[in-house]
Amino acid sequence: MTDSVVTDQPVWTRGFAAVVAAQMAFGYAISTFLLLPKYLATELHGSASQIGHVGAVPGLTAALIVPFVGGALDRIGRRPLMQIGAVLGTGCALLWLLVDEIGPAAYALQVMSGLAFMLTFSGSSTLVADEAPAAKLGQAIGIFGAANITMNALSPGIAEPLAARFGWSAAFILAAFAFALSFALSFRIEERMRPAPLEHGGSDLAETLGVAARLSPYLIAMLTCGAAFGAVFTFYQPFVIAQGATQVSTFFVGFTLAAVMTRVALGGVADRFGRRRIALIAFVGYALMVLAMTQLTPGLLLFLGFGFGCAHGFFYPALSAFSLEFTQAHERGRAMTLTNGAFHLGNTFSVLCCGWAADSYGYPSAFLLASGIAWLGVGVLVWDTLHRSAPAPALALAASEAWADAPQVASKRC
Repeated sequence: MTDSVVTDQPVWTRGFAAVVAAQMAFGYAISTFLLLPKYLATELHGSASQIGHVGAVPGLTAALIVPFVGGALDRIGRRPLMQIGAVLGTGCALLWLLVDEIGPAAYALQVMSGLAFMLTFSGSSTLVADEAPAAKLGQAIGIFGAANITMNALSPGIAEPLAARFGWSAAFILAAFAFALSFALSFRIEERMRPAPLEHGGSDLAETLGVAARLSPYLIAMLTCGAAFGAVFTFYQPFVIAQGATQVSTFFVGFTLAAVMTRVALGGVADRFGRRRIALIAFVGYALMVLAMTQLTPGLLLFLGFGFGCAHGFFYPALSAFSLEFTQAHERGRAMTLTNGAFHLGNTFSVLCCGWAADSYGYPSAFLLASGIAWLGVGVLVWDTLHRSAPAPALALAASEAWADAPQVASKRC
């Protein structure tokens, strides 16, 4: 017996494809700014500390607005917030054309970037949860994530040579076009859920805190996952460069290949064999792979990147889907925003903590600390497995039927 029910309902529907297409355009645009550290260093002559501070702003901004975005998604709607994020992203990309130093303007634009990302990604990921069959939710989230990760690899590969030949303005203008395309594509999305009123005269913050309390073990696990992820992706490059490497992208190639493979070809594994079970097994692998990063050499970049991508590819969608089993349809926006926010909060603060360890004791100590944090998350999931039962398969089927009837139910509530 598994944690979910297998159905014959397809994942790929017109609505699902519309959400994925809009997110891919947004993902291309936001992924251009993975090259921002290079731009800050080469064009604005920023120091390492300045680049680190500027780079931390979007994740911190995204984490701070979580309580407000989650409530807005459930009361205002998913698509409107997704569209606001795309408009903010368009403005942000164009305003970078006017920045000529690392100062208040650069930090303000990073705040805009964090807002744009959290609004659009939370809106689109919640729309995926609305659209997908309940029994195939893990697979749907996995495919959605794979599409986004693909843009993480594609965008820098286009933007970097474009900037080298025509200047950074060309890369930023193309990013603005992609943000605008995401906005245009969003009009093809039809929301299945209608805004739900606050219950019992409560507040957005109170309801969000209630969902957070119910999902606390999974939010802690996601936070520790984000911490491990942030440490690996921040410090693997300087670690191998210090060993004499000149090319560092093979790690990300391995990561992307593995993450896409696990989410597309093997995306239904968690739905068939149990989302919590697969999340726990994958998280153990996650912690072990971060520990293995202490032995990283230039020759192991592709291998360790692939292993890390496999762990991440299974864990993130499995835990995201499983946590939704403890929420109602009208709380889904809060739940998805909380899990996304926990991941980014862990990512942001791990850079600071593990950075201190790397400066004081060397890069292997940063990975050792990050692995220890991941093992804390594993412990939380083990504790939760022993003390709390997953919703029964019958409940998952009932949820699926409720989701299918959501527009009629929501209209009666409103």
